[in-house]
Amino acid sequence: MTPLQPRSFADVAAPQFAMCSYSTPHNSIYDDVEQSAAVGAAAVGLWEGKFVDGEDEKLLEFMATHNIATSTAVPERHSILGIPFDLPGTPKDPEARTELICRSIERLAKFNPAVIAVAPGTTGDASAPAGPIEELVPNLRTIAEVAEANDVIIGFELLAERRGCPVHTLPAMAEMLDEVGSPHLGIMFDVFHSWPEPDLINRIAKYAPYINSVQVCDARIDERSGFDRELPGRGRATAGPIIEALIAAGYRSYWEMEVFSDDGSYGSDFPDSYWKLPHIDFIRETKQEFERVYAAALTNLRADGRLSDS
Repeated sequence: MTPLQPRSFADVAAPQFAMCSYSTPHNSIYDDVEQSAAVGAAAVGLWEGKFVDGEDEKLLEFMATHNIATSTAVPERHSILGIPFDLPGTPKDPEARTELICRSIERLAKFNPAVIAVAPGTTGDASAPAGPIEELVPNLRTIAEVAEANDVIIGFELLAERRGCPVHTLPAMAEMLDEVGSPHLGIMFDVFHSWPEPDLINRIAKYAPYINSVQVCDARIDERSGFDRELPGRGRATAGPIIEALIAAGYRSYWEMEVFSDDGSYGSDFPDSYWKLPHIDFIRETKQEFERVYAAALTNLRADGRLSDS
């Protein structure tokens, strides 16, 4: 079943930049909106964990005032299986976790996100992936039903094998979504998680109809933890070729930056952490680097005739 696609932007030369609020741990959600607007972002990826109870309408008005849309909305607890940084008190049972996700979908729908992000789960250990994998399909069906009832689309996040995810390739994700059989489910693609996947560029072309959302960063050569990422075009410089492939395959929705750079917030105080910058400077630098890489991707695509629209 072909997944529904989120809002699309026809002008490929004007990428819709967004910043995921996971990437700014010292900001409030209001800071994220204000600072993203200040640097010219189109949208913010909202994490429910930053919301203030009773202030949903206030946040909606604040976003409207700043002309900021919602790219991705992330439930406070967003994985069906466990993740290493689960919040205290998060249940272990996949059905109980799914119930929390579904409640969040009902709340987040009012923010009109392009997609709502849901993750399979990870352990942080490639040798012991999260499980049981058999729990994913039935719980995804439940999530899809709630998404349909609330007129939203789910971006099921493709997480890395090296981070301990049990389903970690585009073919495997597409097969799982086909088994669920709901048009309200698609793949959230993340450069950090997918760059090592074999034959990735060709797979992006083949499975592009499943991809409904994209998160961008780059991978460090000496990756020190799951919270140690680079700005687009730096480190391994994997983002450029991947962005080229996504554009060539027809992706035209938000480009959401998710750059983790631990300053001790998640247990590792890296001396070169981007999170030690004032967050508005970090957002601005991330946007500049993304736009540089994106412009180079367009140049390459036009030079070899892979881009017909402009």
